[in-house]
Amino acid sequence: MIGILLSTWFLAEAFQHMILAIGGLFFSKIPEALYAVLVIDQFLLAFITALGTYLVFYIILPHYSPWPATILTLIFGMLVAFLIIIAHPLPSITATNGIDWNIPRWLAVSWYSLLVLNIGATFVIFLKNFFIAKSRDVKVTSAVIVVLTFSGLVNVSLLFLRSMDQIDSALQTSIFDKILSSIGVFFIVAFLVVPLIADSISRRVPSESR
Repeated sequence: MIGILLSTWFLAEAFQHMILAIGGLFFSKIPEALYAVLVIDQFLLAFITALGTYLVFYIILPHYSPWPATILTLIFGMLVAFLIIIAHPLPSITATNGIDWNIPRWLAVSWYSLLVLNIGATFVIFLKNFFIAKSRDVKVTSAVIVVLTFSGLVNVSLLFLRSMDQIDSALQTSIFDKILSSIGVFFIVAFLVVPLIADSISRRVPSESR
């Protein structure tokens, strides 16, 4: 059960990053298209974050019911998504060829909180996994994911500071896009490409042995 939930969670995370990557690659000069990508991504983020909350309770706090926090997280995520529809921000390209999502200041705190919940769930689960794992490979994988998720937390903090006009817009956007791209590439390669290649090899080896 937990293996299926974790696999679903990782695939959803990879898919969510892929949506942003594809949106930035093909629709960077079309603000309305980027807005649509942002809205789709936020609804997906709401469900992923709720699943992450469920897993945190299931793994870290097994004696407590995960459902109240999971339902509240889902409601909060959907609310943020609907607020983004109401605000209708129009993303734009900065001088450094990054995407400024133009989230209004009144919405920035809620958006930041949802992103922190999403990334924080991954961070907490794999931090515990790092300390309890006996396999060296599992420890290394967990350590890499912990470092990446910590980078993600720093990244969304930069995004939040930008929305509060605390740091330079072009600098923040450039750093944010680079870190987001790195995290996205890792999740896509680690949880989509590598499993597909491994499955292909495992199928080919038995057939050749015959």
